[in-house]
Amino acid sequence: MAGGHKVYGVFVSPGTGYRDDATTGVATGAQPQGAYMVASGTHVNSGCCFDYGNAETNNRDNGNGHMDAVYFGTLCWFAPCSGSGPWVQADLENGLFGGGNGNNPNNHGNSSAFVTALVKNNGTTTYAIKGGNADSGGLTTWYSGSLPTTTGYMPMHTEGAIILGVGGDNSNSSAGSFFEGVMTAGYPTDAADTSVQANIVSVGYAPASGGTGATGTIVAGDNSAKCVDNNNASGTPGNKVQMWDCDGNTAAQNWTVNSNGTLTIDGGCMDITGAKTADGTLIELWTCNGGANQQWQAQNGELVNPASGKCLDDPGFNTTNGTQLVLWTCNGGTNQHWTLP
Repeated sequence: MAGGHKVYGVFVSPGTGYRDDATTGVATGAQPQGAYMVASGTHVNSGCCFDYGNAETNNRDNGNGHMDAVYFGTLCWFAPCSGSGPWVQADLENGLFGGGNGNNPNNHGNSSAFVTALVKNNGTTTYAIKGGNADSGGLTTWYSGSLPTTTGYMPMHTEGAIILGVGGDNSNSSAGSFFEGVMTAGYPTDAADTSVQANIVSVGYAPASGGTGATGTIVAGDNSAKCVDNNNASGTPGNKVQMWDCDGNTAAQNWTVNSNGTLTIDGGCMDITGAKTADGTLIELWTCNGGANQQWQAQNGELVNPASGKCLDDPGFNTTNGTQLVLWTCNGGTNQHWTLP
């Protein structure tokens, strides 16, 4: 929501992204550039790379300094990083830089629901990284100083392609949501950065309402007599989400499909335990918290978690009552097919 109205952004799942390799007016070589974007602070992952900015025109890694993009996510390239992120970083090719030569313990990250992420680079000597809550306050300067002293970054060698949601070489394992952004040919002033943030805050970004598309059973594709069931209709966090006979128990089997991507029942959300992404991670009920591990998207009969790119799965085609559902690599099997209400 923005200004009280429903608006649309770019929702990037692993395996997707956007680029334009034939542009005009974009900085090239050692020309200065600035870029900011407003992104989701909760729809993130550690895949490479949720970038917005300047990249190679041949879709390859052409070496240090051939990119100048703002990155947002939980990928720590130059360990150790401060906290668990997500962080605003600069993708200058062959590294996500938190500041300086990469590692920057002073970059503590931004975890608000909506984040302003900004990187600017004069192309020859200095760059800066800033981040802030897109709903309130100003920007924090995470770094402002020398470009990396490693060969290739002083000066830069940018090529002028525009990317969104991928790396310069089309690495596409990232997840993120992009709502607005601007690239400038030229190095923005700090006053311009402050003014842009004030304008963003004035818009009033807000999560989409949890309005329902439908409420009813989620029926298993490998056995139409089985439903996705919340064990004993308990709202206790950690309660297992399981296979069970479609028995008309609405308290345990009537899920609500929400417009914010969640599946809810008994006051909780269908949740990937511990926000893990490994095959076999158990599915449970948990307090709704806006996390990426509580997001589900219907795609070709499957229920996909966008952050991991993996599917809700009935392990081993097991239709025994009480079989706990898991997260698994999408493979098109009938044990990953579900009919929503």
